[in-house]
Amino acid sequence: MQTIPSIRKIRRKPQPVARHAGGTKGQGKISPLASCTNGFLNHSFLPLCQKETKLPERETAETAYFKSVADLCKIHGLQPLDTAHLPYPYNILLSHRDIEKKLNRLPYDTELFITRSQSERTIALTTKQVYEVGNTLYYIPVIPLFRFLKHKENKASGKLLLAVMSYLYREAGIPYYRDEGNFMYDNYEINKEYFLECLNESPDEYEEDISDIIRNELCGDIMQRKIYNRYHLDNFAKTIERFKPQNAFDEECLLIAKDALALYLEFPNSSVFQHLEEPEDTDEIPTPETYISFIGDGKGWVYENVERYINDYLGNFAEMALPTRIQLFDGTTTEAETLEFEYRLFELIADLCNILFELP
Repeated sequence: MQTIPSIRKIRRKPQPVARHAGGTKGQGKISPLASCTNGFLNHSFLPLCQKETKLPERETAETAYFKSVADLCKIHGLQPLDTAHLPYPYNILLSHRDIEKKLNRLPYDTELFITRSQSERTIALTTKQVYEVGNTLYYIPVIPLFRFLKHKENKASGKLLLAVMSYLYREAGIPYYRDEGNFMYDNYEINKEYFLECLNESPDEYEEDISDIIRNELCGDIMQRKIYNRYHLDNFAKTIERFKPQNAFDEECLLIAKDALALYLEFPNSSVFQHLEEPEDTDEIPTPETYISFIGDGKGWVYENVERYINDYLGNFAEMALPTRIQLFDGTTTEAETLEFEYRLFELIADLCNILFELP
């Protein structure tokens, strides 16, 4: 797995589309064979319907299913397909296929299922959304901002980034590597213990490495106090309003701060772990704190060792615990339950990391 790469320009400006120079002879004429007809290309075939050995009773199934369809379409603002002229169960098959297509025209990928109750007397539609992190490690380095804030001319833009980090730590619940007991803290400690063993054997060879360990600890503690300060969130809107960007970097900081403030206001009390299917045995599947966390520096000996260890650890698993949202349309809900917060949050983290990894 890889951490988010640094990108100088997060939101690229629109560029003109390159065009090929036109030829002098023009395009040759193309004509179909005389015996061909093009009606075949305009025809779409419906899926085959293979009957199960045992189907639910038609009247009960149709009543429950199309009631669920009406519920789903009302909540998502969709127009259901008219299948009244089709036989059972073909009408349900085509209706499900149509709704699944329409759902996936929305911003987020959605799976659609037909589920039965435990008694198998009624059926309903169920949607499922999963945020796939792929092979990305969402590690937010804090020491680059520590160095950045040492220069007086960076104070204004630095305050914006501190406010974003404060939101991610205090409200969104991103783990911090200096908090005892979490996954990243343990990895830094394991790395330190291993280093001390090597230091006892060859003390003269590890002067630079011990400096890296101390820097990650001391600077991390300082940044944690800054980020945890409630002032940044209480004055978030004012900080944005007063900020006057002077260059392209300032513009990027301002955009990220506005995105974070929007999440803070639109999704109060929401955290990155709120829609996770936590495994019963955490030894069988990695929890999200393995791939999302604040870290110390984004370079250096300590970072390389910790990242290598975590990559090896995650390589032992075929899957990870991911943000998941399941909604049953049985008339008990009135609003769509989506992963909009998670999609926007992870995009915000990616944009922030691109800036932080770029800082000197």
